[in-house]
Amino acid sequence: MLYIELYLWVYILKRNYGEEQPYIPAGPFKIRIPFVHVGFEKVDFMQGLLLCAVCLGMIPILQEYLGMPFEVAITIVVINGLLYFLHIILGDPIIPGWITPAIPIVIIYLNQFDIGVDRVQA
Repeated sequence: MLYIELYLWVYILKRNYGEEQPYIPAGPFKIRIPFVHVGFEKVDFMQGLLLCAVCLGMIPILQEYLGMPFEVAITIVVINGLLYFLHIILGDPIIPGWITPAIPIVIIYLNQFDIGVDRVQA
């Protein structure tokens, strides 16, 4: 295993400018492990911070409009964050926060239903 990691690290250093980043092939996916296949970049770090802020900002909305306890709301938020990271690891470009402008419209729609099962299903 260590040999594979060293090989990948050497491959990154020898990658020509403009070529595709190295990856581990997995069927139709290209798995890129952070800090092994792709180095640290400030822009990606800032995007990650915004992703966390958007996810954590949903906790009070889930509590107030869906009537969820804090523990359930934070579990949903953590699962959402992990699924966002799965896109990144599988090499799929993603723009976090694209659905954020729709939140007021969704809340107006959800207010038509009673708090509880009906509202969560809606």
